[in-house]
Amino acid sequence: MELAANTIHIWLTRMSSIPTSAFAEYYNVLSQAELARNRGFSSETLRNTDAITRTLLRTVLSQYENYAPLQWEFDEHDRGKPYITHPSTRLCFNLSHSSEWVVCAIAQFPVIGVDIEHCLRNVDVLRLARRFFSSPEYEDLLSLCGEAQKSRFFDYWTLKESYIKARGEGVSLGLDKFSFKLSDCGAIGIACDSVLEDDAAAWHFRLSAGEGDHRLALAVKPPQPTQALEVCHYFTIPLRSIERYTGPLRLQEPVSPKTTIQQSRLW
Repeated sequence: MELAANTIHIWLTRMSSIPTSAFAEYYNVLSQAELARNRGFSSETLRNTDAITRTLLRTVLSQYENYAPLQWEFDEHDRGKPYITHPSTRLCFNLSHSSEWVVCAIAQFPVIGVDIEHCLRNVDVLRLARRFFSSPEYEDLLSLCGEAQKSRFFDYWTLKESYIKARGEGVSLGLDKFSFKLSDCGAIGIACDSVLEDDAAAWHFRLSAGEGDHRLALAVKPPQPTQALEVCHYFTIPLRSIERYTGPLRLQEPVSPKTTIQQSRLW
């Protein structure tokens, strides 16, 4: 597959769509270090989720370079953000998973973060927002009620996770040190505390429409901030199939093949 400098590819897979017969193949493409780590998980569900995630990454990367899935090698930065050490490539990635969905974002620049969250969880949104969010975000939530309040909470939460993952610093960055502003027309703005030493205007954010029971957010800081970006989405069963995809991101409904999509409805 071709990946232009101004394009991000979002790859999704759903665990319930993967046949049991595929797992033996998935474990066969993991490195010895990954297999050892996998054996440390406490349940078969966690082990399978890990195997799917690693196989998704390896098989996706092999769509762009002439290397087998097992040939890719990885390491982590000081704060845990993974990156490719072999082969030499311009490809960069970020991973996330929640309930059934696993997502992998691919770009040609390293400052990229993706997050997916299951939005039907029973959480005390105001308590969490008061503890972790910025004052403007918390005040915005107070102005809403019911499902609108909960939906906006997950908008903020997923965007925040994507931003800190793109920076590679984790929650230690401080979720209240930056604030998102969502407009009625769909524009997404961010304001950063000076302690972060960041240029808010250099960032691009995308957020999935609230149609399904999951929210998906993308945060990128391309080398050229004014560059127009294109985002394409694919649904894959690793080592089995690839389809263009539009969503929505639902837990229960079956995935329908989409093969002639001109523009994604995820954003």
